[in-house]
Amino acid sequence: MILQINANSLPQLFENTGRELLKTLINPEDVGQALREKVVLEAADASSLLHEWVNTLLRLVRDQGILFKSYRFQEFELERTGAGKLRVEITGELVDSARHVFKIKPAECRCDQVHLINNSKTIEAQVILSSIKLGLAL
Repeated sequence: MILQINANSLPQLFENTGRELLKTLINPEDVGQALREKVVLEAADASSLLHEWVNTLLRLVRDQGILFKSYRFQEFELERTGAGKLRVEITGELVDSARHVFKIKPAECRCDQVHLINNSKTIEAQVILSSIKLGLAL
């Protein structure tokens, strides 16, 4: 499965990517905002940082049972060398099997590749998700 995401800035691109990922997994209307989780990530460049961001969100669902709903970026920086760092507070809730019906099981999903395209007016990302069990693109 390929997610196409557009934004006017990198922080907005990361936020939009989180929203699109959630829509891919579950109906966002079914997710509340009862808890907060802090995430800190560092990577060699913006593309790697976005890749790590998607996999971190998937791990939150898969390993900790936390569904993400909204994001508050407390730090988002890219250095001249290209290295990036973000610190974000994620709001969401714990998975409730009685209320949450997944379109795709998070345990079977991972982010394989991310491609960033910087246009003059927007930033675009292509996020490629695949199935862990089958080793195939979704």
